[in-house]
Amino acid sequence: MMKEDLFNLIKKHQYNISIYTEDIFERRCQEEIIRSDEDNSSFVYIEFDFDNLEKILGNKANALQFWNIFLETLSKNKRGSDIIGFLEHESGIGLLLLDSKLEGWTRVAGRFQRTASKHNFDIMNLVFENYVKPIVYPSCIQDIHTDAPKQEQ
Repeated sequence: MMKEDLFNLIKKHQYNISIYTEDIFERRCQEEIIRSDEDNSSFVYIEFDFDNLEKILGNKANALQFWNIFLETLSKNKRGSDIIGFLEHESGIGLLLLDSKLEGWTRVAGRFQRTASKHNFDIMNLVFENYVKPIVYPSCIQDIHTDAPKQEQ
């Protein structure tokens, strides 16, 4: 059901946003893990579960407002490299911020919150503070290289 709602919002507002199917999104996540390992780069992964969001937001109307703000924000601030896709069983949306660290997510979260504020949707702050837990992959790139013991010659 939520899938159709998201596509209707995209169509209604003519957002230039593509959402990968769950299979393609999962494959892209795996590819980014490999790319990150090879390039010593990082990315941020965030999940937005439809059912949990609706519980937190209290009702379907608030959930739709959340997704409207989510899509509006992404349409205005989307980098070409960011990836959006459905989670397994279309249970939610996943977001990959490529070549980013936690600061990248903090900037994106701030944009979501500013858009929410513009729409007087202050409950968005609760979602981001209490529910959304970004994962940075890999979590400690530099630690791997700088904390290794020095070999004696």
